[in-house]
Amino acid sequence: MKEFVLLFDIPREEHKVEVKAWRDLHRMGARMIQHSVWKSDKLQNLIDVAIFIKKSGGMARILEERFVF
Repeated sequence: MKEFVLLFDIPREEHKVEVKAWRDLHRMGARMIQHSVWKSDKLQNLIDVAIFIKKSGGMARILEERFVF
């Protein structure tokens, strides 16, 4: 099973965007690694959250997790 990591940055003045993103991530069962780093196997859900963050003025990236060592 592939896992994906969402990295995002939301401007401080956009607190409502951050709250909605966090709620959506919790709802899908994503796991928080750090404040703005979340991990999930549900790629489409992560893409939806990333699109919302970008449309709201933030930055978002999704990486495929792959262990090398």
